[in-house]
Amino acid sequence: MELEHGPGARTVVVGAIGELVSPADSFLVSMRLNCRGVRAANLGTGVTLDQAAAELSCRQDAEALLLICGDSARIVVRQLAGLRELVSAGAVARPVFVGGARGGSWRELQGVAASLRRGGVTQVLADLADAAYLLPVRRLAVRGLSLPASSAGIVSRVA
Repeated sequence: MELEHGPGARTVVVGAIGELVSPADSFLVSMRLNCRGVRAANLGTGVTLDQAAAELSCRQDAEALLLICGDSARIVVRQLAGLRELVSAGAVARPVFVGGARGGSWRELQGVAASLRRGGVTQVLADLADAAYLLPVRRLAVRGLSLPASSAGIVSRVA
């Protein structure tokens, strides 16, 4: 049986902006995405918006950019100030999800969520691994059936 796409065929680019996100937090977000069927191209920590946008443009298979934010909300708004221009110029043509690495940072980001969305952010999430549920569902062609990609592993094991 031939599958159009295998399980985990969805890919995102993950980067931690700012200085307060540990490499372990970045790794854990990527690992948890993988557990939800999404491959993560992890850029690590200390990533700038320009670096993340450049990596996203190099990865045609990436469906979204996920930015982990550990700094204060005020600093995050400043770090993402150029996103609107990048989106307008077509340099970032896929969804951008932002979330904190710590519970407190996410609560702080909620206070500026509307501003971040006006600036080009698609969604502010408490848990960036939840972005897996917001990505488009890939459909598979299996003997004339159309199945969500998350079912592919089950189908391939049964068939």
